[in-house]
Amino acid sequence: MASKKISAVVEVVLVRFVVFPLLFLFITKVLPNFQAWQTQYLRLPFPVTGHILMVIVSLFMLLVGRKKFAAYGITCQPLNYHLDIAGTCFVPVVLASIPFGLGIDYRSWDGAWIFALVQLVLFFVLGRLLQKKPGPGQVSLLAVSWIALGNGVADHAVGKALAEFVTYGIFVGFGEEILYRGYIQSRLNDAFGKPFQIFGIQYGWGLIIASVLFGLSHVGLTTSLITGQVNIYWAWGFWTAIGGLVFGIVREKSGSVLAPALLHGLPQAIASAVLVIIP
Repeated sequence: MASKKISAVVEVVLVRFVVFPLLFLFITKVLPNFQAWQTQYLRLPFPVTGHILMVIVSLFMLLVGRKKFAAYGITCQPLNYHLDIAGTCFVPVVLASIPFGLGIDYRSWDGAWIFALVQLVLFFVLGRLLQKKPGPGQVSLLAVSWIALGNGVADHAVGKALAEFVTYGIFVGFGEEILYRGYIQSRLNDAFGKPFQIFGIQYGWGLIIASVLFGLSHVGLTTSLITGQVNIYWAWGFWTAIGGLVFGIVREKSGSVLAPALLHGLPQAIASAVLVIIP
């Protein structure tokens, strides 16, 4: 039993911190202009090669391991249920993003403690909200956001706003959630089980370990390895690990990565697009 757990941890660590960086490095060497092409011609705010690779690597590991996608959270059925969960959590997640708007430095320890506290409060707020069955009316929160954005973009910087929205709402949200809450958290759940419960939601060490790895991925280890320039931000990794618990508990409640992906990407996507529309 212990060997099964160790094997799972070693597997996900190797995939995230060895296989993924090597593949990224290989692509940048083979296609040296691919990164610049994304920002110059597609007008994306930053290259999304890494997020595309997150999805490809995750799906490849599931196919190799002959895992069912639905068991690893790669499903949207029943769609209304997942959207209701996202709608229930949407406003608190947006409010938790206020420190970004205030210009607080998320990479310094002073700012990290603020972000960590906000994410911790968010974890307990969402836990309480998710104890009750989400109602169908709450999905309108997401619909209003899409409609508001659509009306604004129609008369303004359509291309740039759309690029901002797609980058965060699709690539960042779904890329990171499919890797961390889909493949990694589910793989660890297979090995460790889910013997604990909080807010009526079953969870296990998979949630905790996946969140720690999520935090470590924001420290800058991969970037330093690829570029050769060491820029490590432990403070950033600290609070994002707590943020990983937030997305992780939503994934455990819903059984899918859809709700956490929407909550991860949409608030920032909408905010970024609106900033383009309203300079």
